[in-house]
Amino acid sequence: MKTIKKMSTLLLLLSLFVGYTSCDGELIDETTDEEVVDPGEEDNNTDEEEEGGSEGEDGDDNNEGETDQDGDRPVIEGQTFTEQMIIDGEENNGLIIRNCTFENTGDHGIIIKNVDDLLIQNCTFRNLKYTAIRFWHDCESNNVIVEDNEIYNIDANGIHSAETHYNTIIRNNKIYDVALEPEYGSHGMYFYGKDFLIEGNTVYNVGVQVGKGAGINVRTAGIVRKNKVYNAHKHGISYSCNHPGYNGTLLIENNVVYDNKQRGINIYDGPDESKIGKAIIRFNTVISTSNEAPIWINTGGYPNATFEVYANVLINTGGSSVFVKGSSSHPIEFESKNLTATNDVGFENFEARDLRIKSSSSAKNYAVGLSDYPKDDINNADVRKEKSLDAGAYEVD
Repeated sequence: MKTIKKMSTLLLLLSLFVGYTSCDGELIDETTDEEVVDPGEEDNNTDEEEEGGSEGEDGDDNNEGETDQDGDRPVIEGQTFTEQMIIDGEENNGLIIRNCTFENTGDHGIIIKNVDDLLIQNCTFRNLKYTAIRFWHDCESNNVIVEDNEIYNIDANGIHSAETHYNTIIRNNKIYDVALEPEYGSHGMYFYGKDFLIEGNTVYNVGVQVGKGAGINVRTAGIVRKNKVYNAHKHGISYSCNHPGYNGTLLIENNVVYDNKQRGINIYDGPDESKIGKAIIRFNTVISTSNEAPIWINTGGYPNATFEVYANVLINTGGSSVFVKGSSSHPIEFESKNLTATNDVGFENFEARDLRIKSSSSAKNYAVGLSDYPKDDINNADVRKEKSLDAGAYEVD
């Protein structure tokens, strides 16, 4: 694994902590010098690995998370920070922040400004006054990956992004006990950058102390899949259109969403005319314990959009007979293709919320006949087959 020379690391940290180049006037530039990390030839050491390194396990073409793919990228690894880190400027493109701890900063954990190809991996963020990872407004980033991090005891949002951050991947993070102070933020994730992928995260205990907040709240087009979201004070997964939707598609699939105080999956109208053009909500397992519908869509607020809702397992134990709520003037396509019930449909352990399905479940083979479906389930098993297609986030083992 490649490491950064001690001097290069010091220069980088000075650049991050002192040499802030503000793009919005809120943070003041205290120096005009900008330091560029130069790892040096002798740093390309392949004979030994630092303790705490992690191996990427993705089958994707993107290998930024693999230690043998670091190449000449600068790395900050295994350090503890008690002051917020600001990453700003193209000299930090390709930076890897791995196995670090951000705690007790009295501020944010990391602020992301004008940088591309940043990787934040396997870090711990805890006991922070504001947001753990903040993609700053009026600044830009592209292809930032945030994966395998643990975020907890955060007064504001766990992760927060503004509009001008593109192609962000947020995957396999654990976010809990966040949105502790309502004036600072109220969501596990609050994301409105363009073309995002939010995948494989576990998000829970959001806003419960302050009485507000959604687990995952997005405001533009992108993909939300394979997440587990529960015990948010408001909705589990939510979209509102008060940021540009670019007439794109919002895909919500293979998520497990349960025991949130209001709606499981919520599509809400807003004042902005730049909305998504299509939403596909499919193969999710959603349990509502309130009198709200597990899936609630204000379709009347999107006269030019298309909504497809199918192959979901929708359980409502709160007494309501409504499972998918929309507008009769703007019907939802395939609404009848969802499995609905008021109790257990054959889960492994419904009371303990082990929502894998048994071979005897009514969800088994329920979606046979559909030709459009995810290739795998929430466990990443390449198991979905048209001839034996199960409803919900899980296929039968």
